[in-house]
Amino acid sequence: MKKGLMFINNFKTRNVVTVVVLFQFIQPTKGFGIKMIFPVEIIEKILRQCNGTTLLNARKVDEDWKCIVDRISQKTKIWECCCKEEIPNNQLLEYLQQYREDDFNKWLNIYINWTSFENLDRVVCDIILSPADVPKISCIAVSKDFIALGTEDGRLKIYTSQWKMVFFERLSAVRINSLNFIESEFNDSGIDICLLFSHQSGLKIFCYDGFSSNYLEILDVKSHSVYKNFICYERFGGRITITKLVNVSGGRELCDIWFSRIYSPTCISCMNMWEGVCTFLINNEVKIIEYGSIEGSTMDIMKKKTSISFNFPHVDSQNTQILRNDVIVSLYRSEDDVKCDLIEFFLLGEKNKCSKKLFSTWEIFKCYITYIYLYGNTLLLGMDVGIVYIYHVSRWKHFDIRDYGQKLIIGKHPIICIDVKEMQNERRYYVSSRVNIHEISGFLPNVY
Repeated sequence: MKKGLMFINNFKTRNVVTVVVLFQFIQPTKGFGIKMIFPVEIIEKILRQCNGTTLLNARKVDEDWKCIVDRISQKTKIWECCCKEEIPNNQLLEYLQQYREDDFNKWLNIYINWTSFENLDRVVCDIILSPADVPKISCIAVSKDFIALGTEDGRLKIYTSQWKMVFFERLSAVRINSLNFIESEFNDSGIDICLLFSHQSGLKIFCYDGFSSNYLEILDVKSHSVYKNFICYERFGGRITITKLVNVSGGRELCDIWFSRIYSPTCISCMNMWEGVCTFLINNEVKIIEYGSIEGSTMDIMKKKTSISFNFPHVDSQNTQILRNDVIVSLYRSEDDVKCDLIEFFLLGEKNKCSKKLFSTWEIFKCYITYIYLYGNTLLLGMDVGIVYIYHVSRWKHFDIRDYGQKLIIGKHPIICIDVKEMQNERRYYVSSRVNIHEISGFLPNVY
């Protein structure tokens, strides 16, 4: 009975009349269960008008209610509708990349994970030290099935999600600066790994099928961004290229779909690809190219989105990054004796509108930010003292860096990289320092 009343108290629907109807067709029995007066078919019709939160509450009442909701899930696309109606599109695009197309419960699992992290106070986090023994870690990347680690001396190690070694080789004589899994279109069975890693002289695309490996190389690259199987890179000299990794005659090759050039003294501060749009920060101007809709000429001109004004000196691209396609984050660290670490958020709106927020992170944390990571509705800040602050971000205009949801002490070393893998009943963050990797497993107990 207690669970049934909790379900009613938390009830939210698209139709107010549904609340009245539900009070009429459920009543307490002598035990703790709920007696249903109406036929199951009528209850199903009513529940089909509910939002996702109500359906999740219904599933937790008892086994009968769970069976009814699951039967609706099998007969309709109700969870897909709930996700598309309630989850912001930018977040939903990221969640979908974590699930396979043939996963029958992906929409339900996406909704459960999203709604769980809407309230970080309810999320239980478990910190696990990974068994990987990799000295001098420089970067990490996580896909659905694999974990890749790069090192400061150019070594690449690839593991399964259970940390079983798949590949190990020294691919370069210099530090691997970053790693990105590239979405594969090659085959649906066996090992098919495609990784892009950057080093001081350019990019390498590493392909491995479990038996043999091969490489594609792009030299003289200054900066780059990756989204699915698209790569945007800037070469020294100002040429910008967007290319697509395609399959040709049993192999892979790069197919350029757009290019342009910028000239000195103009310089790109940062870039980011996101679902058909590549956003550039060139000096203080934000420009975009819609590469997903390019037809004919590859020399389409970038469109100016807006101009931004920094409150402090804007020095190099290592201090600035674009989160998705609507937020630019810039860090400033004072070089004098007075410790001052500032973070500035530029919120890019519609019709070339832009607003900004500025915070003094030293006053709040008494330490320096070393890594910023955004996934779905969650923002993570890694610190130079081994601490991770976790935020729920519903709307950026309400975001305040002082209102973090959780503070996790990972270790004593600076956080250098964070990546994520989402599974059926948990969201797992891989947090790396130079010496080890910790897995932060976040889940909502008894969610099913």
